Amino acid sequence: MPAGCRIEISYINPETYASIVNHELRKEILRTLYAMALDKPPTKQELADKLGMGYHQVSYQLGQQLAEFWKVVDEKKVRGTRMEYIAPSSPSAVYITLDKDGELFVVDPLANIFGQLSKVGTRCDGCSEKEYTKCLTHVAEGCFCGNELSEEEVSFLNKNGRKKPFRPMDLALVCALKGITSGRKCVISIPCESCPFMRRAIVIDGL
Repeated sequence: MPAGCRIEISYINPETYASIVNHELRKEILRTLYAMALDKPPTKQELADKLGMGYHQVSYQLGQQLAEFWKVVDEKKVRGTRMEYIAPSSPSAVYITLDKDGELFVVDPLANIFGQLSKVGTRCDGCSEKEYTKCLTHVAEGCFCGNELSEEEVSFLNKNGRKKPFRPMDLALVCALKGITSGRKCVISIPCESCPFMRRAIVIDGL
Protein backbone atom coordinates (compact mmCIF):
# COMPACT_ATOMS: atom_id res chain seq x y z
CA MET A 1 0.00 0.00 0.00
CA PRO A 2 1.36 3.49 -0.78
CA ALA A 3 2.94 5.36 2.11
CA GLY A 4 0.40 8.14 1.82
CA CYS A 5 -0.79 11.14 -0.10
CA ARG A 6 2.27 13.10 -1.21
CA ILE A 7 1.47 16.17 -3.26
CA GLU A 8 4.01 18.20 -5.20
CA ILE A 9 2.62 21.16 -7.10
CA SER A 10 4.42 21.78 -10.41
CA TYR A 11 3.84 24.53 -12.97
CA ILE A 12 3.36 23.67 -16.66
CA ASN A 13 3.00 26.10 -19.51
CA PRO A 14 -0.47 26.78 -20.94
CA GLU A 15 0.38 25.05 -24.24
CA THR A 16 1.26 21.79 -22.49
CA TYR A 17 -1.87 22.06 -20.38
CA ALA A 18 -4.09 22.58 -23.43
CA SER A 19 -2.49 19.66 -25.29
CA ILE A 20 -3.62 17.35 -22.47
CA VAL A 21 -6.96 18.72 -21.39
CA ASN A 22 -8.31 19.06 -24.92
CA HIS A 23 -7.38 15.47 -25.81
CA GLU A 24 -9.41 12.67 -24.20
CA LEU A 25 -6.91 9.92 -25.03
CA ARG A 26 -4.01 11.73 -23.39
CA LYS A 27 -6.05 12.36 -20.26
CA GLU A 28 -7.01 8.69 -20.11
CA ILE A 29 -3.42 7.54 -20.62
CA LEU A 30 -2.17 9.73 -17.77
CA ARG A 31 -5.02 8.81 -15.45
CA THR A 32 -4.54 5.09 -16.04
CA LEU A 33 -0.75 5.19 -15.77
CA TYR A 34 -0.86 7.03 -12.45
CA ALA A 35 -3.45 4.62 -11.06
CA MET A 36 -1.68 1.46 -12.25
CA ALA A 37 1.67 2.67 -10.90
CA LEU A 38 0.25 2.84 -7.37
CA ASP A 39 0.70 -0.93 -7.26
CA LYS A 40 3.73 -1.45 -9.48
CA PRO A 41 5.13 0.07 -12.68
CA PRO A 42 3.37 -1.38 -15.74
CA THR A 43 4.90 -2.07 -19.11
CA LYS A 44 3.71 -0.06 -22.08
CA GLN A 45 1.89 -3.16 -23.28
CA GLU A 46 0.12 -3.60 -19.95
CA LEU A 47 -0.92 0.05 -20.06
CA ALA A 48 -2.23 -0.39 -23.60
CA ASP A 49 -4.12 -3.54 -22.61
CA LYS A 50 -5.72 -1.77 -19.64
CA LEU A 51 -6.81 1.05 -21.91
CA GLY A 52 -8.12 -1.40 -24.52
CA MET A 53 -5.97 0.25 -27.17
CA GLY A 54 -3.19 -0.74 -29.52
CA TYR A 55 0.38 -0.69 -28.26
CA HIS A 56 1.62 1.60 -31.02
CA GLN A 57 -1.17 4.10 -30.44
CA VAL A 58 -0.33 4.39 -26.74
CA SER A 59 3.41 4.34 -27.38
CA TYR A 60 3.09 7.20 -29.86
CA GLN A 61 1.21 9.39 -27.41
CA LEU A 62 3.73 8.64 -24.67
CA GLY A 63 6.72 9.36 -26.88
CA GLN A 64 5.45 12.35 -28.81
CA GLN A 65 2.91 14.17 -26.64
CA LEU A 66 3.38 13.03 -23.04
CA ALA A 67 7.15 12.53 -22.89
CA GLU A 68 7.67 14.81 -19.88
CA PHE A 69 5.11 12.98 -17.74
CA TRP A 70 6.64 9.49 -17.56
CA LYS A 71 9.95 7.66 -17.32
CA VAL A 72 11.39 4.16 -17.69
CA VAL A 73 12.09 2.72 -14.24
CA ASP A 74 13.17 -0.81 -15.17
CA GLU A 75 13.97 -2.97 -18.18
CA LYS A 76 13.89 -6.72 -18.62
CA LYS A 77 14.55 -9.04 -21.53
CA VAL A 78 11.89 -11.67 -22.12
CA ARG A 79 12.41 -14.12 -24.98
CA GLY A 80 14.75 -11.69 -26.70
CA THR A 81 12.35 -8.77 -26.34
CA ARG A 82 13.16 -5.78 -24.16
CA MET A 83 10.30 -4.87 -21.85
CA GLU A 84 10.25 -1.37 -20.39
CA TYR A 85 8.49 -0.75 -17.10
CA ILE A 86 7.24 2.81 -16.85
CA ALA A 87 5.95 5.15 -14.17
CA PRO A 88 4.95 8.79 -13.84
CA SER A 89 8.04 11.02 -13.94
CA SER A 90 6.71 12.67 -10.78
CA PRO A 91 4.10 10.36 -9.21
CA SER A 92 3.15 12.96 -6.60
CA ALA A 93 2.70 15.84 -9.01
CA VAL A 94 -0.36 17.99 -9.44
CA TYR A 95 0.23 20.33 -12.36
CA ILE A 96 -1.08 23.87 -12.57
CA THR A 97 -1.10 26.75 -15.00
CA LEU A 98 -2.49 30.29 -15.03
CA ASP A 99 -4.07 32.35 -17.78
CA LYS A 100 -3.63 36.09 -18.20
CA ASP A 101 -6.79 36.77 -16.19
CA GLY A 102 -5.58 34.87 -13.14
CA GLU A 103 -7.73 31.80 -13.74
CA LEU A 104 -6.07 28.68 -12.37
CA PHE A 105 -6.15 25.38 -14.25
CA VAL A 106 -5.31 21.97 -12.79
CA VAL A 107 -4.06 18.61 -14.06
CA ASP A 108 -4.24 15.99 -11.30
CA PRO A 109 -4.00 12.62 -13.12
CA LEU A 110 -4.40 10.38 -10.07
CA ALA A 111 -7.58 12.17 -9.05
CA ASN A 112 -8.82 12.27 -12.66
CA ILE A 113 -9.13 16.07 -12.42
CA PHE A 114 -8.43 18.07 -15.56
CA GLY A 115 -9.64 21.61 -16.09
CA GLN A 116 -10.44 25.02 -14.67
CA LEU A 117 -10.17 24.98 -10.88
CA SER A 118 -13.49 26.79 -10.42
CA LYS A 119 -15.25 24.02 -12.36
CA VAL A 120 -13.38 20.80 -11.52
CA GLY A 121 -12.35 21.45 -7.91
CA THR A 122 -9.61 19.53 -6.10
CA ARG A 123 -8.96 16.01 -4.83
CA CYS A 124 -9.84 17.21 -1.31
CA ASP A 125 -13.42 18.07 -2.24
CA GLY A 126 -14.63 14.53 -1.65
CA CYS A 127 -13.42 14.54 1.95
CA SER A 128 -15.50 15.37 4.99
CA GLU A 129 -14.72 18.37 7.18
CA LYS A 130 -13.27 16.08 9.82
CA GLU A 131 -11.03 14.42 7.24
CA TYR A 132 -9.66 17.52 5.56
CA THR A 133 -9.23 19.40 8.85
CA LYS A 134 -6.92 16.64 10.02
CA CYS A 135 -4.91 16.94 6.80
CA LEU A 136 -4.46 20.70 7.24
CA THR A 137 -1.85 20.09 9.92
CA HIS A 138 0.31 18.30 7.35
CA VAL A 139 -0.02 21.26 4.97
CA ALA A 140 1.26 23.61 7.65
CA GLU A 141 4.22 21.30 8.26
CA GLY A 142 5.01 20.60 4.60
CA CYS A 143 4.54 23.92 2.82
CA PHE A 144 7.07 26.67 3.34
CA CYS A 145 4.30 29.27 3.58
CA GLY A 146 2.17 27.50 6.19
CA ASN A 147 -1.60 27.89 6.16
CA GLU A 148 -2.17 31.60 6.84
CA LEU A 149 -3.65 33.35 3.81
CA SER A 150 -3.53 37.05 3.08
CA GLU A 151 -6.60 38.97 1.93
CA GLU A 152 -5.20 38.95 -1.61
CA GLU A 153 -4.76 35.18 -1.54
CA VAL A 154 -8.27 34.65 -0.23
CA SER A 155 -9.54 36.91 -3.01
CA PHE A 156 -7.57 34.87 -5.56
CA LEU A 157 -9.11 31.62 -4.33
CA ASN A 158 -12.58 33.17 -4.33
CA LYS A 159 -12.06 34.30 -7.91
CA ASN A 160 -11.23 30.72 -8.79
CA GLY A 161 -14.42 29.39 -7.24
CA ARG A 162 -12.96 28.33 -3.90
CA LYS A 163 -14.79 29.29 -0.74
CA LYS A 164 -14.08 28.99 2.98
CA PRO A 165 -13.46 26.70 4.68
CA PHE A 166 -10.48 26.12 2.41
CA ARG A 167 -9.19 22.61 1.84
CA PRO A 168 -5.56 21.42 2.01
CA MET A 169 -5.21 21.59 -1.77
CA ASP A 170 -6.40 25.21 -1.82
CA LEU A 171 -3.59 26.21 0.51
CA ALA A 172 -1.06 24.09 -1.39
CA LEU A 173 -1.99 25.72 -4.70
CA VAL A 174 -1.52 29.23 -3.31
CA CYS A 175 1.76 28.23 -1.72
CA ALA A 176 3.02 26.75 -4.99
CA LEU A 177 2.16 29.90 -6.92
CA LYS A 178 4.08 32.00 -4.41
CA GLY A 179 7.11 29.79 -4.91
CA ILE A 180 7.24 29.91 -8.71
CA THR A 181 9.53 32.94 -8.91
CA SER A 182 11.92 31.52 -6.31
CA GLY A 183 11.84 27.97 -7.63
CA ARG A 184 10.43 26.62 -4.38
CA LYS A 185 7.78 23.92 -4.51
CA CYS A 186 5.02 23.14 -2.08
CA VAL A 187 5.33 19.49 -1.08
CA ILE A 188 2.84 17.88 1.31
CA SER A 189 3.12 14.39 2.77
CA ILE A 190 0.03 12.96 4.46
CA PRO A 191 0.29 9.45 5.96
CA CYS A 192 -1.95 6.98 4.16
CA GLU A 193 -3.98 6.20 7.25
CA SER A 194 -4.80 9.92 7.45
CA CYS A 195 -5.67 10.39 3.79
CA PRO A 196 -9.12 9.24 2.70
CA PHE A 197 -8.37 10.28 -0.88
CA MET A 198 -5.51 7.80 -1.13
CA ARG A 199 -7.63 5.03 0.33
CA ARG A 200 -10.16 5.71 -2.43
CA ALA A 201 -7.50 6.10 -5.11
CA ILE A 202 -6.05 2.67 -4.44
CA VAL A 203 -9.22 1.11 -5.81
CA ILE A 204 -9.90 3.53 -8.70
CA ASP A 205 -11.79 1.53 -11.30
CA GLY A 206 -10.30 -1.63 -9.87
CA LEU A 207 -6.77 -0.62 -10.88
